[in-house]
Amino acid sequence: MSNLLDAMRGYPDVLQLCGVLGSILYVGGFALVQTGRICGNGPYYSCNQLTAATLVLISLVGAFNLGAFFIQVGFLIFGSIGLVRKLRMRRQGLYPYGTGVIRHASGGPSAPAPQGDWPKISDLETRPPGPAGDRSVPPGHVGFQPAP
Repeated sequence: MSNLLDAMRGYPDVLQLCGVLGSILYVGGFALVQTGRICGNGPYYSCNQLTAATLVLISLVGAFNLGAFFIQVGFLIFGSIGLVRKLRMRRQGLYPYGTGVIRHASGGPSAPAPQGDWPKISDLETRPPGPAGDRSVPPGHVGFQPAP
């Protein structure tokens, strides 16, 4: 294992490129979520975050930083758990509608059409209100039925 790490340290430009690409993926994924192009609860965002964390973790071989290492390992662990959970829910048919690429009426990816001052992209904003005193269902549990 140390031979592999030593070999990787021999290419500092490649390690730096991995770090830059990872940071671009982090910021780019965040920008896509914030502009309504993809859903932050979807598998596309999880895969993007896992790829970014892996690239930044590779870049740490050249210039190790314990804090950054813990952050990247956390992203890898929890991102993997979330991705497996999302894929399992999709296979079981329990995956909430609208958690993926947000598509325009013409079929191409686009931000949703604004209604009022802000676009409504959350099911909490578009769901009709329940009866008085009724608690709303959290968005991650839409369509979820507990096992008997």
